[in-house]
Amino acid sequence: MSTTTMTITVTIEGKSYRLEDREYRGSELRGIASLAPKDKLVREEADGTETPIPPGKKMRPREGDNFFVSVRFRRG
Repeated sequence: MSTTTMTITVTIEGKSYRLEDREYRGSELRGIASLAPKDKLVREEADGTETPIPPGKKMRPREGDNFFVSVRFRRG
């Protein structure tokens, strides 16, 4: 019996990525997009608000999610 891995498509900093449908830490999402650890990654919500994704936070991306580096949440 073969198993099929479900994938989703998300956008990180304007580039499309196909990811396995599972939980990711913020640091994993940064690594996938080759972002610097100091960059503050956020998810754009349907209402236009930004949800910060800290490096240690676990979250499950949804199909079509848009992630980007926010200057509003940038450190130092």
